[in-house]
Amino acid sequence: MRFAGTQGELLRCLDMVGRAVANRDVNPIMTGIYLECENGRLTVRATDNEIGIEAYTAVQAAQPGRVVVEAKYFLPLVRRLPPGDVFIQELSEQQMIEIKAGTGSFRFQTMAADQFPSLTVGEPKPLLRISSQVAARMIKQTVYAAQKDQSHSVFGGVLMEYAEGELRFVATDTSRLCLNRTAVAEGEPFKMVLPARTCIELQRILPSDPDSMLEIASMGSQALFRLENVILVSRLLEGQYPDYTRVIPSATETEIVVPLSDLVAALERAELMGKKGPAIVTLSIEEGIMRLDSRDVELGESTESLMVDQNGPAVTSAFQVRFLLDMLKTAASDKVRIGLSSGLNPGMVRPVDDDTYVYVLMPVRVI
Repeated sequence: MRFAGTQGELLRCLDMVGRAVANRDVNPIMTGIYLECENGRLTVRATDNEIGIEAYTAVQAAQPGRVVVEAKYFLPLVRRLPPGDVFIQELSEQQMIEIKAGTGSFRFQTMAADQFPSLTVGEPKPLLRISSQVAARMIKQTVYAAQKDQSHSVFGGVLMEYAEGELRFVATDTSRLCLNRTAVAEGEPFKMVLPARTCIELQRILPSDPDSMLEIASMGSQALFRLENVILVSRLLEGQYPDYTRVIPSATETEIVVPLSDLVAALERAELMGKKGPAIVTLSIEEGIMRLDSRDVELGESTESLMVDQNGPAVTSAFQVRFLLDMLKTAASDKVRIGLSSGLNPGMVRPVDDDTYVYVLMPVRVI
């Protein structure tokens, strides 16, 4: 293998795939990055058998070939190379790869490329195409609600389903639930649960180009996401996802509309009242005023009031501050609509004039 490319393009590919490298030495080959040069294209691949990413770039190829090089040394080297041309060739007799850039020359031991796994287990079945920008927004407004440290449970993932011309993303940790919806004209009906990590990595590689499209396909127990110069393959979580429609209240006793920036600022101040555990804020709504009370027995207390548009009777409910902020910091709106009910009935938050993003949050009991 011998080819010439640029440091910027090579680094772009390596940065895309780098997070898929196995961080445990279960199989030494999985700690490497696969490089294959053929027909003027370089393929860069990494996988830990749960998630795999493959990126592509054009190169000036003098000789095709493929090698695997240890990621934790190769990637940092390329990141530190000077901008400009990079020349890479395989030294097969020495089982090494040589990298030349600027006045420097570097050699690394290689591993057998034929032992590196393929990303796909079968022929992908196309499901739908969606704007990359829309997909990134839906992930951002959903994935934070997945249950932490539950990578093998459906609650540690995001439900993605397409039916009746609508793509839906759903996440819940049983204390809160996010639902995101968008219309997609054409597609094949499907339902799959993606690990939260997959969604985070997919969001990371999605381009901001408004014309970029993301293709979604299935391969049995895997999902495949394809962009112009990169693909991501992920295992799916097994298990039955709960019926999320039963969690979303059909109505609440009282609705208020409040400026988003004012509410976020007030909640960030209230969040300081959490010394040994998560800060709790009590929202008391009465006569167009929302009072936010937070206290910590070892630290202190805070009280603040905001003017709101109120529709309904006086109501009081308490929530974890962080849970409210998680949603509000992803809402692309100047104002939000909050629905509250008495007792321990769930609250509901939505951007004003946007029913495609719904956040349901269970209150907490304050003693």
